Amino acid sequence: MNIRYCERIPTKYPVIFAGQSYVGEGTVLNVSVPGCEISSKRPVEPGAYLEMTILVPDNNSSLRVGLAKVCWCNGHRFGVEFIRMLGEDQVRLGRLVKQYGSSQSATRLRPARMLHS
Repeated sequence: MNIRYCERIPTKYPVIFAGQSYVGEGTVLNVSVPGCEISSKRPVEPGAYLEMTILVPDNNSSLRVGLAKVCWCNGHRFGVEFIRMLGEDQVRLGRLVKQYGSSQSATRLRPARMLHS
């Protein structure tokens, strides 16, 4: 069982990725600071290393991942771990995740129930 230590946010960001001898495109389905899940028709193998460009719709430049490792594959979906990313892109990604988490927790918060009267 894998335990997540960072929040993942659902997305539909376009992504372009390149392996040693191929280029592919797909959609980032969810993202966290240490990695993401991608849907793509381009098959990849677990253990492969990729360069990635994630197109985030926030009026800034795209997020560049200099090195990512494919951790798992399941049909047209695969998960990657970000290994090398510029500091400014790491900070931006962290802000995106935090902003989403803050906006979602505001809608999820409910008054606590009393366990004892």
